[in-house]
Amino acid sequence: MKKVYALCEGRHQMPKEVEGAIFSNTMNPLDIEGMEKIASDKLEGVRSLTLYVTGLSVALVAVINICHQKGIELVLMHFDRSTGNYYPQCVK
Repeated sequence: MKKVYALCEGRHQMPKEVEGAIFSNTMNPLDIEGMEKIASDKLEGVRSLTLYVTGLSVALVAVINICHQKGIELVLMHFDRSTGNYYPQCVK
C-alpha cells in the first residue's frame, strides 16, 4: 500500500494528495520511543511512503527509523520557498 502523509498536522498548507499526518500537533518531541510507536502504528501495512516534511527533525528521524526497520520505500518532499513548490528526496 502506498501512502502520502504530512509529517505533522496543521503546520503548513498541504497539497491535495496528502491523506493526513503521521503526528498530531500536540506530540511530545522528548518522547522518542513514543514517537516511533506512533509512526510504526500509522505505517502498519505501508510499503511506500511519500512524506511532506513540515519541520521538527526529531519527528522526521522517528519516521525514517521506522521506514528503515519495516523496509518502507521513503520519499521526502521538501518545500522550496523561492518557487512555492515541493521537491523530492529519496531516502535509500
